[in-house]
Amino acid sequence: MLKFLLGLLTGVMLVFLGIVLLFAAALRFRERPPQVADNSVLVVRLEGELPERPPMDLPFFRSDRAGTTVADVWMSLRKAAADPRIKAVVLLPEGLSAGWAKLEEVRSDLDSFRKSGKPVYAYLRSPGTREYYVALAADRIYLGPSEPL
Repeated sequence: MLKFLLGLLTGVMLVFLGIVLLFAAALRFRERPPQVADNSVLVVRLEGELPERPPMDLPFFRSDRAGTTVADVWMSLRKAAADPRIKAVVLLPEGLSAGWAKLEEVRSDLDSFRKSGKPVYAYLRSPGTREYYVALAADRIYLGPSEPL
């Protein structure tokens, strides 16, 4: 009977220790929100196809590249408009291949951000029609040096 109680007590202690270790690991590896300093600028990089939402995440097939989605842009601009630490937005569109409806949605999100009284600046490196279209929602548009062909 003593061996049984000793085994039961050891099992309970091991389960308790395992739960504590799992909880400590979860606290250590959780995602922390970024620290935003005063007078910060939100940089919005738009590249390639802008999906409406992130692709389904399969447990064994993880993709390393998590692209920007239309929902991410909308949420970031909405939070930045309400955050007094964010003073402006810098838009960096490059190589956009998204449809015109998605680009119109991003432009309307930028217009909503501008209603907060904060400026939007666009920087274009090698612009095409889609990049110009999105950049037209900005207060100022800056062009980078042209690259030789």
